[in-house]
Amino acid sequence: MIEKMWLNPPLAFARLGPSPEPCENYRYGPNDLTPRGTGKTVAVPAPSLVLAADGTLEERPPQGDQVRFKDERGFRPICPFFEVHGSWAIDGERTEGPITTDVLGAFGLTTADVRWKVEVANLKAHQCTRADDDRIDATVEIAGNQHQKTPLEGGSPRTAARPLVPPGRHIPLGSVQIPRPDAEFPELRLRFTPAAGLVYGPTNLLQRTTRYPLPTEQLFLSTNSRWCEFREDNDNGDPRTAPSGLYAGASDEDGGTSFGLVDDVCDGLVTVTVGELTARARVVVTPPDFAPDRRPFTSLADGLTDRVKRAEVRDPAYISQNPQLTALEVRDLFERALEAMDAVNVDAQNQRATGENIGNAQSEGSPIVEARARTFPTPVPLAGITLALTERGRRKHRRFPALEVLEDLIREQPDFIQQFVRPPATEDPWYDRRMPVAVRGSDAFPMHVTRRQYDLLVAWARSVRANVQEGS
Repeated sequence: MIEKMWLNPPLAFARLGPSPEPCENYRYGPNDLTPRGTGKTVAVPAPSLVLAADGTLEERPPQGDQVRFKDERGFRPICPFFEVHGSWAIDGERTEGPITTDVLGAFGLTTADVRWKVEVANLKAHQCTRADDDRIDATVEIAGNQHQKTPLEGGSPRTAARPLVPPGRHIPLGSVQIPRPDAEFPELRLRFTPAAGLVYGPTNLLQRTTRYPLPTEQLFLSTNSRWCEFREDNDNGDPRTAPSGLYAGASDEDGGTSFGLVDDVCDGLVTVTVGELTARARVVVTPPDFAPDRRPFTSLADGLTDRVKRAEVRDPAYISQNPQLTALEVRDLFERALEAMDAVNVDAQNQRATGENIGNAQSEGSPIVEARARTFPTPVPLAGITLALTERGRRKHRRFPALEVLEDLIREQPDFIQQFVRPPATEDPWYDRRMPVAVRGSDAFPMHVTRRQYDLLVAWARSVRANVQEGS
């Protein structure tokens, strides 16, 4: 019998795109980050699974040596697959891996005995108004032998008194499709395809503002919804809209009242049931990635690792017993910091951060001059370079992924990490020159690395200094 079951991956990200052709698979290749290397991140095409309208799967080899993120229709969507895995015993022999049609057959089951359920929602308006009438939900249930594409039609609750999406209308939130298992691909899968990346508004939008000239076919939301009359509570620091101005119409110029716009992103649950076993995974829909070859220095994986493996880097044995692995982890962090630097306008961020510091000083009555001095001064322009501060930052970060350079720096400046890397969770509202520079975190304070990342850097720097003679 099948004893356990789970979905792989347990969490997947889909990216919006109007193109009917999904983005090709790719992986990161070896980056030449030696002192005289190119410093560029390498994206290498990989084989992709192509899903036909009838559910047939085919593996397509890479088409050339480039990854195509856009075509004539626009961005190509990222469309993740969810694969059913489990563990089972046949004739006393236990096996673990993908559940296939052969595994089902061994227990007298077929794909008709597999049930899928996908539930997604866009709760942006609901998060602000706290009104259930402003929820946008979609749910589909499919048997494992149904292979046609099934749309996810987002609508307001049927019991809504003031529905945001009128009855008989819907916002497309994507679609799902179950591939048809065959001899080459016998696994049980489901593919999630996100929406196109469109914005929808109320029927009277063009009478209220001309700033968002949406096509008429996308203007069908109800003007009677609470979302079309929402205003943030600026006097009490409304946490639902922090930072402020997160919705169209929020600015003083627009009057502060929501224009009632809604996009087609969503997130939700993917559930598969076989007999009495059930497995779940999450799917999150995000905008297109405008820098697909630029990794963040702090990722979702870093956040999850921080929760479950934070303490391990505080054990001296973690570094002493794994020096090479630790060095590679540190190097990877600085590689990603360099990549993030390539995607950030540091000049603009520094200007914004300086303005926030001045605002903090004015609110508490401290000297504005001191607040302004915390961030970088306007740099002397470089010949032929528009963003001088950004270019200087990239040049400095360009050296750090070379471990030899970074180790020498640590030996010469023992307190480099503590001095130039912002520690996490300090709740310090002031922006300064510590890394990450001038970037706001999700908590509205200056951004920082995770506690595990910071403790790893400190411990690694201590190990680098361990054999350095004092005063040398």
